[in-house]
Amino acid sequence: MILADRLPADSIRVPPSVATLEEALASLLASMLDGRLEPTVRSKRARDLAFGSQGEVVRLHDDVVLVLDVQEGIVDPQVGLAITDEPFAVTGEGTGDDGVARAAFLFLVPGKLSAFRGQAVASIGRWVREGDHASQLIACRTPDEVLALEGFGQLVLSDRLRVDSAMSAVTYRVYPDTPAKEVLDLMVRRGLHAVTVVGSEHEVLGVITAGDALRHLLPRHRSSEGGPPLDVEGRTARDVMTRSVLCVSEDQALADAAAMMVNRDVEELPVVREGELVGFLTRQAVLRALHGTD
Repeated sequence: MILADRLPADSIRVPPSVATLEEALASLLASMLDGRLEPTVRSKRARDLAFGSQGEVVRLHDDVVLVLDVQEGIVDPQVGLAITDEPFAVTGEGTGDDGVARAAFLFLVPGKLSAFRGQAVASIGRWVREGDHASQLIACRTPDEVLALEGFGQLVLSDRLRVDSAMSAVTYRVYPDTPAKEVLDLMVRRGLHAVTVVGSEHEVLGVITAGDALRHLLPRHRSSEGGPPLDVEGRTARDVMTRSVLCVSEDQALADAAAMMVNRDVEELPVVREGELVGFLTRQAVLRALHGTD
């Protein structure tokens, strides 16, 4: 399904006069559930969502948040969007610090949040962060303007979990000419199981795992004192890396990636976007995502 099919014009409020996320959500719940909630129940639900005691609040951009909640009695997700002239307060992000936003998506979904969390956050978040889409979104003043934004209505929504719903953004990477000793120091200092070696365009060239590191450390530690120097001296990442690297794309089905990890007996996989390294997928993250409960 695509976003335009789940986001009717009457569920886009532009611009509601609100001071808080709670008020924005109350406005959206009123339009999306069309009288199915008593005002007092609707107000309590909006408050619980805004403060994070129910559902989930996700920051997509400095000006955009997305709120997820389970709604009984629906088959497909329902989506609402509120955009304001002035920033409103956001309190339920779990950071301990109150923030602000100018736009809030509300997803009411059947079943578990985990199935839609990855797809909704990944698809809409990626669109919002591309180019100046966020500024275009908050500049809209009618539902028709929102739905006419390039690529917005065509965003695909699915309950199929993708790799980018569970991956961790890349934190450390090294280049082929990085001294091997520096790589090993980094792995020990940061407790890394593996480090990816990338080229000038951040394309994946190889990976240095803890196993690779041990193979190059053993010669010294198995020799008598005064034996040969550490086997990484004078070597670079290119010399010690494993060149045949199994990668997955960020839009690949998470279940397929999990099967690859099991069949190849690997603990983590580099995640690429058009050949460029963007993150890592670990067994623990896959397990949490596939077995996630809400």
